[in-house]
Amino acid sequence: MAAYDHEPGFGVFADLNVLRKPTYMNTYSCLTSEAMLLDFQQQIITAFKKIYPNLYGSGFINLDFHSIPHYGDKSEMEKMWCGVKGKTMKGVNTIFAQDAQSNTILYTRADILRREESKEIKKFVSYWKEVNGDVNETLVFDYKFTKYSVLDELTNDGIKFITLRRRSPSLIKDTLNRSPENWQQVSLPIPKRKYQRVSVYETEVILRDCNNSFRQITVKDHSRKHPTYIITNNNNLTLSIVLEVYAKRWHIENKLPELVSFFNLNALSSPLMIRVHFDILWTLIADTLYHRFAQDLPRFEHHLAPSIFNRFINMPGRVIYDGENFVIKIRKRAHTPILKGVEKLNEPIHVPWLNNKSVEIE
Repeated sequence: MAAYDHEPGFGVFADLNVLRKPTYMNTYSCLTSEAMLLDFQQQIITAFKKIYPNLYGSGFINLDFHSIPHYGDKSEMEKMWCGVKGKTMKGVNTIFAQDAQSNTILYTRADILRREESKEIKKFVSYWKEVNGDVNETLVFDYKFTKYSVLDELTNDGIKFITLRRRSPSLIKDTLNRSPENWQQVSLPIPKRKYQRVSVYETEVILRDCNNSFRQITVKDHSRKHPTYIITNNNNLTLSIVLEVYAKRWHIENKLPELVSFFNLNALSSPLMIRVHFDILWTLIADTLYHRFAQDLPRFEHHLAPSIFNRFINMPGRVIYDGENFVIKIRKRAHTPILKGVEKLNEPIHVPWLNNKSVEIE
């Protein structure tokens, strides 16, 4: 922010002479509450969904927790495992939900206590019902995300999911004792995957603290030392689809490092949870806008935010204002012809917060 607070172009676009100082931007979040941020998030995602109907078009949603380390001593944060540092330390526990097709984030929240982690998925279900009307998607998460009893509650509510079962010595022993004719070969249509053919065995189980039965798909010959046990209550999915969907859960694990490296997700502006929530919500918005911008750039639809920024945004130019309209003159660069070829950018853009004054790009 400090690098651009004297940039008149950004200031004019925000209906100011220059951008606010970093201190002002960091303290603005003190005027908000968690209820305000959750309501704002719901309105933003609803608006994205209305304007871009295919943005969240996947039938699967990936969920994961992300711990943000805190280095100060004077804070009320809990100690937790911070994977980025490889140790237990004070930090902020956050949750992210991702559309499995577009890889965009559609839900986030901070200030999650460890004792309440298992119930967080129920809060997401309530949120998504408010946005979408119902939860038609299958939720995908790992075994640490919630408890078995919550899986039973989700099933009773008609929510579909795919997750893992915790391994135990007796479970592994039982698997190894199964005769070879019980196993079947399944091919995973995932390009560049080293082990595309795996051995699977499906059965029906009732987990501890549960009344409902679930499909258990045991997987071996997949480069792991021990078998993997996939649990799902979606009986409409074939074996190969279940395996493929869970194998692609790593998309959210790749997404989080991208948010850390490019959007500085782990750079806490404050030990106050409301300000952390404020920051990660704007990270969600910025990441979605980058994704939408990429969809308008031919052959760059699948590029990540850092690539889009370096090629199409971080470039010099001039802003000309004649009192009525704005003209943005961009400098000729290697990727300028691609920008000029975007139909939307060849027409005047009317900006609501500038009294509908037009912005033209030349």
